[in-house]
Amino acid sequence: MDTALAGLSVALCDGDRIVAEHHVLIGRGHAESVIPVVADVMARAGVDVPDAIVVDIGPGSFTGLRIGIAAARALGLAWGVPVHGMRATDLVAAAAFADAPDCDRLAVVLDAGRGQLYVQHFERGQPAGDIVALSPPDATRACAGIAVAGPGAPMLGDARILSDAWPRAADARLLTPAARALTPTPLYVRAPDAVAPAMLLS
Repeated sequence: MDTALAGLSVALCDGDRIVAEHHVLIGRGHAESVIPVVADVMARAGVDVPDAIVVDIGPGSFTGLRIGIAAARALGLAWGVPVHGMRATDLVAAAAFADAPDCDRLAVVLDAGRGQLYVQHFERGQPAGDIVALSPPDATRACAGIAVAGPGAPMLGDARILSDAWPRAADARLLTPAARALTPTPLYVRAPDAVAPAMLLS
């Protein structure tokens, strides 16, 4: 399941095979749509209960992450199956490396909003640094000389773009077992936009 960014992406996979999938960029409305979409994917696959759930834990929008993780946990509880996490950057990188097997190095670039981009470098399919939030000029410098992938890639300067695809839930099948067995808690790279007001004692 993936509701971390603009996409509403749900897939049922059996090993390397995609049994059923829903992958649409909706921007908003994840909260109202995710459970009906899960039900539709399961019905089309003819499966009542999966063996496990893997949910995108970020980086992404604060609301989108909370919606996806809460839905995954609720379904895991209802079905009695384990819930694991995966990173959006890993999903994009895995798909890009699969499409370009001769590529050894790339940077995944996601639109972080507020005029920033999330950037993470990968080498030979594995993370080669932390996820950071950068301005487009800083991201362009950080990605100079290497291929880039992800929906934020077109916001860079003269970059060699492998793909501008959004994270896709079905690409969880391309991840290593460790990369799709993370703790299902939100991965926040920066502070939230909204700040709680200070409490005053009088």
